[in-house]
Amino acid sequence: MSTGNSWKGTMLMATAVRRKKLSAPIPHPELTKLRMTLGRLGRVLRQQTDEELSYALTSLLFTIGRSEPATASELADSEKVTPPSVSRSLNRLEALGLIDRAPDAHDGRVTRVRLTSKGRKEREDILRSRDIWLSEHLRQLSEQEIANLIAALPALERLCDPQLPPTS
Repeated sequence: MSTGNSWKGTMLMATAVRRKKLSAPIPHPELTKLRMTLGRLGRVLRQQTDEELSYALTSLLFTIGRSEPATASELADSEKVTPPSVSRSLNRLEALGLIDRAPDAHDGRVTRVRLTSKGRKEREDILRSRDIWLSEHLRQLSEQEIANLIAALPALERLCDPQLPPTS
């Protein structure tokens, strides 16, 4: 490994450490199928909109909508990206008229980010488009299959919780 790019080297080492921790074989092929299917469903839903925003910008737009008013630092933590990356994305969203930045009411040194009415409409349009696609495709399933999906939602939501401790 080259020492010329310490960031890349650090990322490679972190990946190797994660792989060692996760090197136990997956006990059931269904786990792999579940992971791949959920990932594919997410990609398909993202592709069903005519949005001109990248995945990163769309994700940030949705995060702002859920947590506004938020600071850039809070958004970076939530999105699991670096503050400079969020700053660039916020600049792009602001240039598109989708967000506003304003000083915090209690601490003028802090800047808060909010969706503009255009940003809210864009977010709602994306959600509506994805909901329409999903509704149309759910019609292909039986009532029992739909009930099974709904019954699985609490478990899937728990898996998405970053605070969920591993059981080892």
